[in-house]
Amino acid sequence: MYYVDLSLAEYIDAFIQWGFLMAMLFTFVSSINTPNKSLVYLAMIMLSSYLLSDFTLVFQNAYLNWISFDIVTILIIFLAQKVLSFQSSVAKNYIVSGLLINACLTYAIYVDLYINWNSEPWWLWSLYSMGVNIVDFVMIAIFFINKDFLGLVRLKNILFTARVKPPSAM
Repeated sequence: MYYVDLSLAEYIDAFIQWGFLMAMLFTFVSSINTPNKSLVYLAMIMLSSYLLSDFTLVFQNAYLNWISFDIVTILIIFLAQKVLSFQSSVAKNYIVSGLLINACLTYAIYVDLYINWNSEPWWLWSLYSMGVNIVDFVMIAIFFINKDFLGLVRLKNILFTARVKPPSAM
């Protein structure tokens, strides 16, 4: 079993926050002469969310705190898209998908530790530990790459356009 030790987790957390800061600065600088500022808004929302989640305790339990911040961040992203009327982008799809994956993994580990009272390491702990960090790195990388390198947007288009096909005329 491989899972991130608590002493290493603080360094990874700091690195992820630094990554979102660099992503925000990169998107800010690269969008100076462009009318589309959607990546800057997304990066600012993500940086704010990750910084606030470390210093603000909504719940006493850290896992519930992270789940609530992920869900609130998704809602803020959709609200900002409506209010600021910025276009949906590859980055937005990756960020929302990443936050949903993180929330689901965090909920699963919360249930395992605090509802089932499991104290024996098993594969879920490794999946959570590695999965959340990999998803965080992918969310940081998407601000720099801004391409559908994992095929999530293509998958989303296949799944959601297949449901909304208009009836054919006979």
